[in-house]
Amino acid sequence: MNRGLKQFIPTTRNLLRNQTRCTSTCMISLKSLPKAPNAVQKRFLTQSVVRPISFKGIFGGKNEEPEKKLVLEQDNLFHVLSNSPLPEMKDRAAIVNKYGLCPVCDTHHEEHEAKKKPTYDCPDCGYPTHCSEDHYHQGYQAHHADNCAILREINEDDHDLRSGRPMREFEFPSAQGFDEAVNMANWDVFFYTRSFPSMDSDRSMRHVSKLLTYPMSIAAVLHQSSPYKYGEQVTAEGMRSIAALRTILYPHNQVSNDAQTQIRTDTINVYLVGARAEATLPSHIWLQLAYLFPATPFHIHFIGPDALAPNQEPHTKSVNERLLFTYDNAMYHDYHETIEKFDPFTDLFFMFSPGIGHGDAREGWKTSIEKALETKCPIFVTGYDEADMKNDIEAVEQDYDGEFDWVMKPSVNEFRSLKRDVNLMDLRQTIFANYGIWAIRGKRYDVTHDAENNE
Repeated sequence: MNRGLKQFIPTTRNLLRNQTRCTSTCMISLKSLPKAPNAVQKRFLTQSVVRPISFKGIFGGKNEEPEKKLVLEQDNLFHVLSNSPLPEMKDRAAIVNKYGLCPVCDTHHEEHEAKKKPTYDCPDCGYPTHCSEDHYHQGYQAHHADNCAILREINEDDHDLRSGRPMREFEFPSAQGFDEAVNMANWDVFFYTRSFPSMDSDRSMRHVSKLLTYPMSIAAVLHQSSPYKYGEQVTAEGMRSIAALRTILYPHNQVSNDAQTQIRTDTINVYLVGARAEATLPSHIWLQLAYLFPATPFHIHFIGPDALAPNQEPHTKSVNERLLFTYDNAMYHDYHETIEKFDPFTDLFFMFSPGIGHGDAREGWKTSIEKALETKCPIFVTGYDEADMKNDIEAVEQDYDGEFDWVMKPSVNEFRSLKRDVNLMDLRQTIFANYGIWAIRGKRYDVTHDAENNE
């Protein structure tokens, strides 16, 4: 399972035996769960070269990879988790049994000790939702009105991912042709104009959007066919920042339309501050960002305590001449000092669901955000729902009043994940990764000439 999503779903059986550890599938780890407020519990995934013609496939024997064994048929994706044929799904049920919360107990008891663990399996969604059959019937109406259909969808999606069927939707396109125009209006239009495999079902859309939400959220604000328009989502100051970046992304002095002679521009640096799930994505997922800007190399900086596994050291690796990754588990304000200079024409920041305004995290973010504001480069922030965005925005407005300009007003992210994540410690809480997006930039002060007082 994606390490960045470990916070609500510890997937290995070793974690089940670890009595001191409490993790989840959403965005940040939970510690001391019984004492944690609900808000904290909610926080917590080369330019393609032209292939030479090979005659092996014509004159040689077939060298096919063995087909993956089909575990589940498409009409057999729903299973009660505790009886699932997939061990990982059984483990998920065990996590809910151990760390979850019965909603009826939660409603009727204030003391944590009186709240029992959910061990009764809902036959309609497959998750253990209540502590007993009696409480299941007491909470039946609320559960089926708000959560049951969502949990069943998640159940079937996760079984489908592990079913062993050929995942045709994950056969992503390589470099786009120079005579092709990509439209970033939304997922549907992007998939069509970018020549992705046909998405035959909503489930396929959910699977693919879950992977691509991180690189495509970045691409959507940079691309010339961005769904975010000046005067609507983008402010005047925001247009200045985005236009500066686009002067690098779309050079006008092309010497040729031929890919072999096309010039290279300066490198665009994308600083992913507080990186978690996005730091675990395979490189070919991030290549989809690079393919959209064929003239421009990208350097992606994954920065934050969760950007690396515990046994890894900070490092930089190159995918090809157009895509470079740096991973560092330092706090951003420390990493900031290692960068020689920042340039609003080539640098931008992204914070994916950082939780700036939540609990103790607010104070911990202050120094890093102050350093990012000093650069005068745009800072894009996502949130997993309206309340999450509102909480972060209020914290920024209170803590940095007068120090920033708005780049982009809070908006629904057209490239949000369409697949829900569920908090296994409270099944009533589900989110969409990168649901909303907004942006700020350190305030610039324009120099004016006063003719009367200037001798």
